[in-house]
Amino acid sequence: MTMCSEDVKSLMFLNEDEAGTIEAITARLIPGDPSSPGAREAGAVIYIDRSLAGYYSFLQTFYRQGIDELNHLSKSMYKTSFAHLSESQQDELLHEIERSLTDEVPSRMSQFFAVVYEHTLEGTFGDPLYGGNRNTVGWKLIGFPGAQWGYTADQMKLGYDVEQINVLTLSDVRKKENQWAVNGVKK
Repeated sequence: MTMCSEDVKSLMFLNEDEAGTIEAITARLIPGDPSSPGAREAGAVIYIDRSLAGYYSFLQTFYRQGIDELNHLSKSMYKTSFAHLSESQQDELLHEIERSLTDEVPSRMSQFFAVVYEHTLEGTFGDPLYGGNRNTVGWKLIGFPGAQWGYTADQMKLGYDVEQINVLTLSDVRKKENQWAVNGVKK
């Protein structure tokens, strides 16, 4: 498992092994490298964990069963759990599950894959306030300037370089709003 100790300490629902499995899945769905971070670097697993402890708590059993089933499948094919497979083996197993998404009656494993995929997107590209998109790496990856009050006419023109706009999170916007309130400035 590659989660940093700070992330492990912040887990709210998943245990360390479960989080390692989810992190391994997210890292294969949106892979990163030193020059271009992916879901692992964005902390998508932290978003998923916090969501399972809160808003998505109704999916707790579904996740635990899905992780168990994935590890069982991994052990039957490769003799080890999913998180301990090589990246190519992880990809092979996930592609096998992904192919079953087109079945007339999707398997429980393909349903699990679809839910984790959706949550990986949310955790990589959502606002950092919710636990993922650490350091706004997901937004930077796609050139999204984050939560802005508005845009100038120049910024709205086709071809404008959005990297010129400072990336703002919801927390940043709230801080600005609070500063304006203290200083008596209206938006």
